[in-house]
Amino acid sequence: DYDVRNFGVSGRTLLKASAYTYWREAAFTNSQAFGPDIVIIQLGTNDSKPENWVYGNNFVSDYKEMIGIYASLPSAPRIYLCTPCPVFGNSNPHVNAGVIATNIVPAIRELASEVSLPLIDLHARMTNSAWFPDTIHPNTEGMAAMSAVIFESLFQGSLAEHLEVRMEFPEANTVVLWWPANAAGLVAYTTRTLNPPNWNVLPAIPYKNGEFIHQTNTLTARPERFFQLRSP
Repeated sequence: DYDVRNFGVSGRTLLKASAYTYWREAAFTNSQAFGPDIVIIQLGTNDSKPENWVYGNNFVSDYKEMIGIYASLPSAPRIYLCTPCPVFGNSNPHVNAGVIATNIVPAIRELASEVSLPLIDLHARMTNSAWFPDTIHPNTEGMAAMSAVIFESLFQGSLAEHLEVRMEFPEANTVVLWWPANAAGLVAYTTRTLNPPNWNVLPAIPYKNGEFIHQTNTLTARPERFFQLRSP
């Protein structure tokens, strides 16, 4: 089991010179004091804003400095670099999808290779725009997919050889799915028909309960329904 802590702060940047940099947040200090065994750095979306990207030439050097700070912690954590999710439109006039795709994401990929650190490539994996109704922030389906992608990256090759999935209907419009925790890299999909199928991520966030992943979802109705587990 892991004690998972989120030290993220909304709207913050990796760039040190920006007005809303993560470097000046208490969360950054607290994330170090926590003594983590695993660190996942996921910054970059807000760096793409024009008022921040004017300092873009410092992005890689600032990133390397942050990596060095975490690498020097007494807990000697495993460090993962994480690309930003895609941005699918211009609902936020400041976040620049082009800068993210053509500048920030390639820089993080190259940096991961240069410093020999593992990469969690959310930009390549989170490509379903339906998971981002405001074009930037994931909904519950998107968060379920993100958690599976991250787990898969952290624990490669640990999926169960034979999955035993349990399904319960404790109430008329509620379904509960259980599957082994070592298969947390899979996401539950559902469809009402197989002719043709219309598979969508089950709209609920799974969580670990002992040796199992437990996911509860309230159905708007309970007609015939099909489920499957697969990689997002």
